[in-house]
Amino acid sequence: MNRNLFDFNPADWLPTQDKAVLEYCRNVKREEMEFTNKNGYTIRVVPHPSSAVAVELFNWIYRSDVEDKKTVIVFPNSWKNIYMSAAEMCNKYNVSARNIHAFCMDEYADEDGNVAPISWYRSLGGHFMTEFYMSFREDLRPPLKQMHYYTNENINCYSDMIAEEGNGGADLIISATGWVGHTAFIDPKTKAFKADNLEDFLKIKAGFVDNHRLTIQQNSGGGSALWHTPRYSVSIGPWDVIHAREHLERHDLGNVGGYNSWERMISRLQLYGPVCKEVPASIYQLTKGTIYVSEDMALPVNNPIDLKSF
Repeated sequence: MNRNLFDFNPADWLPTQDKAVLEYCRNVKREEMEFTNKNGYTIRVVPHPSSAVAVELFNWIYRSDVEDKKTVIVFPNSWKNIYMSAAEMCNKYNVSARNIHAFCMDEYADEDGNVAPISWYRSLGGHFMTEFYMSFREDLRPPLKQMHYYTNENINCYSDMIAEEGNGGADLIISATGWVGHTAFIDPKTKAFKADNLEDFLKIKAGFVDNHRLTIQQNSGGGSALWHTPRYSVSIGPWDVIHAREHLERHDLGNVGGYNSWERMISRLQLYGPVCKEVPASIYQLTKGTIYVSEDMALPVNNPIDLKSF
């Protein structure tokens, strides 16, 4: 036995324990990161993904206006700078959002399945309405009836609502990947998204869900207010992701102070690892879309300490 080596298995609540996959993804180089797969899943490395997504969102709204085309978009929460930037461009150039039909992708809930009202100070739907809808000039806003968020009454039919409005699915889903490899609140290794195989996983629609411990920590701001962060939510499901026609993501560092390597690693697991239910956001590889990755996110993942150097 080499006493300088210490080998162990990752915790079973992490997205994956496959060391070969982890090592491969960790070692993806910057020059290898950009590509488009056979499904039209494109990865681009840019200086500021949030700016790129804001411009893309403006373009979707602009085309919905000039083409007079109904456009169904599933929105993440809360992306204040992106939403306000897109709305500001619309206001400046008199672009109407009248054809946008918006669906919030998730919302907090309590242990009894009650959805947080948009009047609650941390409501995701409430923040979306403030940051997106209210940022438009009144004459450019979509009709209020076209803004959809979760309520106790629509939990179990939310996917059907999206499909009905969008002729089978959303035109666009905008997203980012969480620390546990989730999209929306589609967390791995939770009761709501338990499935025997990937095929069954992809059939799961929106509903009441339990959240992974890493999701609770991330949504608390990293740990400062864990007791103020609900451990349940309502969320779109993998079915909604697969049935959307386009996808738009951003991968940039949210916690420059201390989670850089982990965020880089989970991004790589989604983008370059196998498609699996253990890393829910990896299912985007099965879809058409664009993922903007920041130059910071593309930096190497920290290498383990080389004990031979001591």
